[in-house]
Amino acid sequence: MSQLSLVFFTVLAQSAVGLFVALGLVEMLAKPNEQVMTRSFMAVFVLLGIGAVASVTHLAQPLRMFNVMFGVAHASPLSLEIVALSLFGGAGVVYTAMRLFGIAPGLQKLLLPVAMVLGIVLILAIAKVYTLATVPTWNSNWTTFQFLMTAAVVGPLAAAALLRFQSVELGAVQMLADKALATTVLMTMAMALVGYVGYLFWLGQLPVAVNPLAMLSYGQMLAMVRMVLLVGGVLMFAVSALRGGSCGYQAATSFVMVLVSEFMGRAFFYDIYLSAGSGM
Repeated sequence: MSQLSLVFFTVLAQSAVGLFVALGLVEMLAKPNEQVMTRSFMAVFVLLGIGAVASVTHLAQPLRMFNVMFGVAHASPLSLEIVALSLFGGAGVVYTAMRLFGIAPGLQKLLLPVAMVLGIVLILAIAKVYTLATVPTWNSNWTTFQFLMTAAVVGPLAAAALLRFQSVELGAVQMLADKALATTVLMTMAMALVGYVGYLFWLGQLPVAVNPLAMLSYGQMLAMVRMVLLVGGVLMFAVSALRGGSCGYQAATSFVMVLVSEFMGRAFFYDIYLSAGSGM
């Protein structure tokens, strides 16, 4: 498996966006305990921070990473990705800090949806880096779809795990949020699975000299294990939530299973790199 640092960066950054959006929706719709939500929002930046560190390890010369900003002038996708990451991270940190110190509650209500939208913009900016005409195996809307689905399936599970571990403080709100998150992740899992099958079919039809699905000896096994982890993780949480369960460790296990499935899917994405010069 190649490009592990980018596997970790892209999956963790998209998961952080998914967690932020899921928590934001819970905050706007359920009005839960303020301290619980503030602690939960802080977890977003643990994921994002680990992802950012992983991305730096990908650079041959980390001290020159700021040179990438010069590319903003000609709309370089990589530079725009860094800008989008900074905007989402900055807005999210400011929002969380304002919650922590009780600053301007009215302004917080405006900043939350702005930060959520900036998170989606970050995912689109990451996808733009990879939709290259010179790489036919990446150059499609399937890339954007997969990146969005990572946020959509990991985010609700991460939020549910965080809220379950704080269920004593949340009271009845936790159970309502749990069922809403379970319903959401069941729908997004169905979309992700249908899309994944469509993506594999599209790969198999690409007019290139080498069938991308035949490039990896472990490709079929990896795809099967990935889907088992995804479906198993989501169903384990959803069944528990719809039955009124509140075990934090169970939700955390589901989160880890689905996160690992996304790492595997992203490793496959990088490993089927095929340049246009390979036989288009």
